[in-house]
Amino acid sequence: MALRTLTLSSSWGDLLLSGGSRAGEGTLLVLPQLRLALDIGRPHRILPPVTTACLSHGHIDHLGGLAYWASQRYLNSMGPATLLVPEPIAADVTELLNLHARLEGGKPYDIDLKPVSAAAVHPLRTDFHLEFFPTDHWIPTLGSRVLWTRRRLLPELAGVEPAELAALRKSGTQITSEIVTPLVSYGADTGPGLFANKRALDAEILLLECSFWKDGDLERARTYGHLHISDLLEIAPYLKCRHLVLLHASRRTRLHEVEQIMAAELAPVFGGQLHHMMVEWE
Repeated sequence: MALRTLTLSSSWGDLLLSGGSRAGEGTLLVLPQLRLALDIGRPHRILPPVTTACLSHGHIDHLGGLAYWASQRYLNSMGPATLLVPEPIAADVTELLNLHARLEGGKPYDIDLKPVSAAAVHPLRTDFHLEFFPTDHWIPTLGSRVLWTRRRLLPELAGVEPAELAALRKSGTQITSEIVTPLVSYGADTGPGLFANKRALDAEILLLECSFWKDGDLERARTYGHLHISDLLEIAPYLKCRHLVLLHASRRTRLHEVEQIMAAELAPVFGGQLHHMMVEWE
């Protein structure tokens, strides 16, 4: 299956997003430059290089690639990796991984499973970290934000000689300020209650599901904690992101219909660039 790949401009530079999404069948989202997966709902050869993976919640279309990822890393001696899991399902996911390892007749996978909760922060590397937030789904679900941190010389020190700056730093004087930029926000499975969380919407690249696209499906969207196109049409004029990437369309709507609605109704009211990561899984 060929995945979709987007090259998304950001203040950090061009960020690659690879994967695919269909409600009930699989959501797989990988940021290969960061070796990060935001959900691993399908097995795919893009997964083994991932060293940090997140599970937003326990539905199979968001964790269906878990055992494949862990097994491939083990079989290819790729070393340890980290799995970030909502705290309420951490014990069950641990048991699931252990069961798969036993079925393969091997040692436990080299996966460090870490339970996380809303507002938890996890470092990816010195200049990137993850931050988690609750979504509006019908079971406990966490969205995630990718935050980029850089340091800038304090304005009052502009023009100071490097040797003097080094001396100030050595003496313990603060010479830089920290700038944190939300690059990516992934809303995972959610209803419109997510929109009350402004921090979840403030990233340069916003990944949002839109499961239902037909007028008759609004009640279904509410029942199962998902977004309907009417929700996006209401909030789109107020979004400040550079890129809005849509995910998770139900099989109740064909992809060509989704793309027609995006172009005809959503694009005219959204001020940024509009994309989708929806695929026809084989």
